[in-house]
Amino acid sequence: MRYLLVFFCFLTFLPANEDFQLADVKLSRLSKLNAPEMREFPGGIEMAISTNHPEAQKHVLQGLNLIHGGWDFEAYRHFLAAIEKDPDCLMAFFGMAFATQGDGDEFTKARITAIDRSLVLAQAGAGTPLERGYVHGLHTLVSKGPQQAAEAFASVAAKFPNDPQLRLFEAYFLRSGFDESGTPSAGQELAQKKINDLLAKNPESLLFRNSWLVIRAENPFPAENDMAMAREVAAAMPDFPPIHHLLGHYEWRSGNFSNASAAFSKTSDLYHAWMKKSELGIVDCPEWIRSESYRAVALSSAGKLDDAMNIASALQKLAIPEKEIGSAGARMIAWEGRTLAARLYHRFTDKASIQNALDSLPKPQEVNRLMKSTKAGSLYQALTLYFEGMKSVTGGDFKRAEEISQLMNLHGNQMTALRKEAIQLGEISHFARAFRGLEIITAELKGNTVQRKEKGKSTAYNWYSGAVDRQNPASRMMPPLFLLPMQIKVGQYFHQLKEYDDALEAYEDGLKRWPNDLLLLDAQRITLVEKGDAATALEVRLKIEAIKAKK
Repeated sequence: MRYLLVFFCFLTFLPANEDFQLADVKLSRLSKLNAPEMREFPGGIEMAISTNHPEAQKHVLQGLNLIHGGWDFEAYRHFLAAIEKDPDCLMAFFGMAFATQGDGDEFTKARITAIDRSLVLAQAGAGTPLERGYVHGLHTLVSKGPQQAAEAFASVAAKFPNDPQLRLFEAYFLRSGFDESGTPSAGQELAQKKINDLLAKNPESLLFRNSWLVIRAENPFPAENDMAMAREVAAAMPDFPPIHHLLGHYEWRSGNFSNASAAFSKTSDLYHAWMKKSELGIVDCPEWIRSESYRAVALSSAGKLDDAMNIASALQKLAIPEKEIGSAGARMIAWEGRTLAARLYHRFTDKASIQNALDSLPKPQEVNRLMKSTKAGSLYQALTLYFEGMKSVTGGDFKRAEEISQLMNLHGNQMTALRKEAIQLGEISHFARAFRGLEIITAELKGNTVQRKEKGKSTAYNWYSGAVDRQNPASRMMPPLFLLPMQIKVGQYFHQLKEYDDALEAYEDGLKRWPNDLLLLDAQRITLVEKGDAATALEVRLKIEAIKAKK
């Protein structure tokens, strides 16, 4: 459900027809695989599925619960199994349309076929009025967008008040996030109310609790009650990897780095076991790469840089299969795995770290090999420009640094022109994340150049403030693209002016958004020492030592 808004905004259609072929929804590499595993979902979705095959009903229910649980590929496998047993099962095609959304273009034909097939079957009177109501909501989403889809699902829910899943879909399309202070928008608040009402009637439902945590995962200031709930749900579902990733996300966002790395470690182990049991590979499990990347981030946040770099090095060496470059897993390797090491080095400004970052990035020959299949090269180039600019800054070549800043501006224009191609390739969410990252490091580089060149009061503050405004620690339960809180740059600007209170205010703002960040804490400690507040500086030092000591 995470990427629906991106996917449905750019959907194109195949001509709807009744001549359905299983090959239109089945990836060729799945032809000889083991059957997908059946799992328990306490308090999960239960509904009657119109089908002439009892096994198809079981697979559809598994698929629906997996969608809400956050495991789209495994959901797809169950919907596919249902369709293989009953090619006229309306809800199997409804579910497949949702399970095949998101990054990666290899499912384009499957999802469009599923949407078309669901409409053909519904128009022919297949399924119950409730099931046709689900298809109505789906096609409203496709044709009119999320707001109207929320209204459509609400309308169907009014007719079938005992079906909780309709309210879940309504909530998903109502949610609209939080502002920078953590206040939910009107749509977000309404979405939370819908799920909270479900929880009031079914307080022990793990699925509803998971849905609550998912729609609140973008809150910049995680609530203690949500953190406690994430731990409880993960403990109750020890073998379900998505909930452990969700737990790790909440732990990291709360500054509990050792807990986060443990949660991501378990997540990775569970996905690895699933790949082995299912005879599937990394191209079918982008979640494993995401989990490993986030684990490296958590370790780095805890001061365990060597351990983090070992993970980054392993991800960097993963092969990108050209025949399956359209898969979500291959996309995740290209965008996330190939750049993680450089992004970890971004926290440091010494010459060795800058050079290590440059050495870690893909070489031109690999970029050229992949350029027709992915736009990940645009991120590689952005990072290369930034670190080359930082080499110039640390070397005192400010003219060259300014020239590179201009090149980064031009690169931003080039990326804007590539947006349509990224959409066509099915990697718009990766691309958009990289574009926002480019804005952050471009502003930071300009600030660094001015700060080193001019000293004293300068426009560096404006550039750093702009970088702060563009930075979000994490989104979509992905690790943050860059781990250096830009508030530290604002604080250092004031520190060199000996305006210690303003510096401390900047660090405090950063720590609200990046709890327990070691660089922020150390910068805070140094400023307190220079200000003459030795007692508070000691408290901060002890806190730093406690964070590093946790295993």
